[in-house]
Parts: sequence; C-alpha cells; structure tokens
Amino acid sequence: MIGVISALGSESELLCRRLTDAREEKHAGATYRIGKIDGVEVVLVVCGVGKVNAAMHAQAMMDFYHPSAVLQSGVAGALSPSLRVYDLVIGDKLSYHDMQDFVIERFEPLEKEYFSDAALVKIAKETADGVVGKIASGDIFVSDKETKRDIRERTQALCVEMEGTAVAHTAHLNEVPFLALRVISDSADAPLEVAFEIFEKAAAKKSAEIVLAMLPKIERELRERKVK
Repeated sequence: MIGVISALGSESELLCRRLTDAREEKHAGATYRIGKIDGVEVVLVVCGVGKVNAAMHAQAMMDFYHPSAVLQSGVAGALSPSLRVYDLVIGDKLSYHDMQDFVIERFEPLEKEYFSDAALVKIAKETADGVVGKIASGDIFVSDKETKRDIRERTQALCVEMEGTAVAHTAHLNEVPFLALRVISDSADAPLEVAFEIFEKAAAKKSAEIVLAMLPKIERELRERKVK
C-alpha cells in the first residue's frame, strides 16, 4: 500500500476521483480514503495546513495502514528566481525554516535535513520534467519577496510550503520510504495572495497527475525490494 498525504482538498481531489473499491475511515478528525488507483492499493488523507497536522496524520497513516511508502504531494511557493508557476520540484532534501539551528543541534531526534528515498526520487525524475532540490517548511504563509529571499539564503531551498518536512521527519523516525513532490503555485517575485488564488487549483491538479503516473512504478519498486 502507498500512502499519499495532501494538505488541501484540491491537492487530493483528482486522486479521490480515481479511487475504486473505496472505503472511508476517520482518525483524529480527518477522513482516510482506502482503495485502489489503477490496481495499486493506496490510502489518501487531506491532513490540513501546517506541520502539526502533517506530522499527526503521517503518524496515524503509518500506525493504522502501514504503507510501504508515503508521498507528500501538493503546491508550493517558489524561492528560486529560476522557478515559474507550474514547475515541478522533486524534493530530495527537506528542512524546517522556522526552527533555530541550536535547537536542532541540541535536541533529539531533530535533524538539520531529512531525505527522500533515492529510488523514489529517480522514479519521479523519469516520470515528469522537474527540478530536484531542497524544500523548506514552516508554519507561515510566505507572502512577500523579502521573507522568501531570507528563507532562500538560510536554507538554500528551491521552494517553501508548510507540511513536507514534518511528513519527512515522521517517515524518517518510522523508517518508511518517503518522497515530496511540489508544483509551484506562485513565483519568487509574485505576491502570494494574488498568485495563489489564480494558480493553486491548476498546480494542485498537476501534482496529482504526476502522482497518478508514478504509482505503478513505485509499486513495482517496492515489490522488487521485498524480493531482494
């Protein structure tokens, strides 16, 4: 079974429409949809916005459904000036942008960076045209150019969002293969309030389409791991 975590309903809408043999279960206020997409067993959840929601429902998904891999898919704001709306970022590394370095360095089990599974990154690269790089997460809507520039300089991340690192953190502690995919909904120099309203739904749909294309390939990869 493959788990897919989205923060917004728009990021999961297409996946839910493709679900067959479906059933629903509720955990911690969220609806988990279990079924198959093109024959691949999946569990889907819309976790809500922010790191706490993301970590809580990532852990619930792992505890109740024991997925062989977890994907975190959705939209993000660009930090790199080279990225444009609808570009794909394949997150090979993730970090928090709103946590102080001395806290990460002093307290377990925090890590400076969390990593996507290398084989899943490779599948993403083979499936869709995207840029591989770092994603930064934090509990703020990054809505101005100055804040974007500051986060970029401190983290060297390509884009920013509010959930990915928390899911990666949870997957790391549970030793579950993880992958982050983000489609850009606002460029580095665009006001968030304007760009997000215009481009968010189309960017979310593109992210879900990439997940759909990847699912059979991920299932094959995970099956091969069990055989080895």
